[in-house]
Parts: sequence; C-alpha cells; structure tokens
Amino acid sequence: MLLDSLPRCMMGGMDDSKALTRAWREMQASLPGGWKLDSLRCASTGLSSEQRSDDWIAVVTGPNGEERSYRSSDPLAALAGLGAVVDST
Repeated sequence: MLLDSLPRCMMGGMDDSKALTRAWREMQASLPGGWKLDSLRCASTGLSSEQRSDDWIAVVTGPNGEERSYRSSDPLAALAGLGAVVDST
C-alpha cells in the first residue's frame, strides 16, 4: 500500500502537537531580533526511494533575508538545533 511506504514525516510523523507548538513558540521567542522562525518541513523531495527521508528541516530567516536551517530525524530536535545555527552567525 502506498501510504505504508511514505516517510514518517509525510504521514504527520509528530504525535505530540502540544510539544511541537510549545517548541515552536519557545524557539521563536529565543531568536535574536530580526530573526523569524519560517518553517518545519519534511526533508523528502519526492516519493521515489532515493527522494524519501524521515528527516525534518527547520528554517529561520534573518533580518537581511538570509536563511539558516537545521536537519534532524526528530522535529523537536530540528527546531532546537536552530539555536546553535543562528548563534554561530
């Protein structure tokens, strides 16, 4: 069955929406001025085997339009990882 073969992130993959909402809000509040939490998305680029991924990519945008991202197999870890990525700029 096609749905059984989809990556977890394309199937919703996140069971605890309250934890995700809390992590999103905390990350946005912790970002330096001018930075905005932009998205959290599945890393899959298609349905073929070589395009599938269970990873998540969290993305922030900066005051000058720059973009930073962090990839992890866990959506909460992807959000948390953005802090180090932004701090290193």
